[in-house]
Amino acid sequence: MPTAGDQLPGGPTDLARRLAAVERELRELRAGRRLENASVGSGGVRVVNGGRFAMDTPINKRMVDIGAINNDSYNHFDGTRQQGIFFRREDGSPMFSCFSYPPFGSEAQAWKFYDNTQSVVVAEDANSGQGLARPYLPVALAPAYAGGWDYWPRTSATTLTELWAGRIYKQQPRLVVVVRASMDTSGATGSISLRINGESQPAQTVGFSVGYFTLGPYTLTNTDHMQQIDIAVEGKRDTGTGTIRASLHSAYTLQS
Repeated sequence: MPTAGDQLPGGPTDLARRLAAVERELRELRAGRRLENASVGSGGVRVVNGGRFAMDTPINKRMVDIGAINNDSYNHFDGTRQQGIFFRREDGSPMFSCFSYPPFGSEAQAWKFYDNTQSVVVAEDANSGQGLARPYLPVALAPAYAGGWDYWPRTSATTLTELWAGRIYKQQPRLVVVVRASMDTSGATGSISLRINGESQPAQTVGFSVGYFTLGPYTLTNTDHMQQIDIAVEGKRDTGTGTIRASLHSAYTLQS
């Protein structure tokens, strides 16, 4: 049953409790606006409804920017904000980006990596949707067959002999070399193979008619990334007389 004391206003102690509760709630609100230290559990973090994620250095250089691009030049054709990705170095210079530039007439986003001079060194081809736009990769050409095999390296040796040689840096795990080869005497046969760091790979038989021979792909085992690798195309005569001739058609490395 209520007493007469329940009808009296609270005293100094009750007021102090109420003030402490207000101060505590205010601190919590401030902490929610500026998160100095926090852990995120297995649920992760989601930024939704057009929000953005950004990170600045202590001297206010933007390093990470993910979300809506606040520049009307990058808006979609329908006028909505484009969502992009920008990673920068500590000094604020670009390192990686993924966005489109509608004024050029394309909505296709493309990723790019930049060097310290802000030049694009690696980028995808956004127009076709396949492969690289940068860097430009070399294409190997070989002498045409008509009248050309007189200039092809040759050997009449009956043991594997070096015809083409080179040295590369390992950047991908497998290697392919394509050659055109032929014996120059009817009825004779020979062998063509690839040697990698001194180890000869399985040979293929070469006859009198000119043919294409794909040597590989071979896995570059026991080598570290950017290690120098010596490669050579080898040939030998197995039966009959004359010489084996070989022209390097193309060579490339590829993924595993």
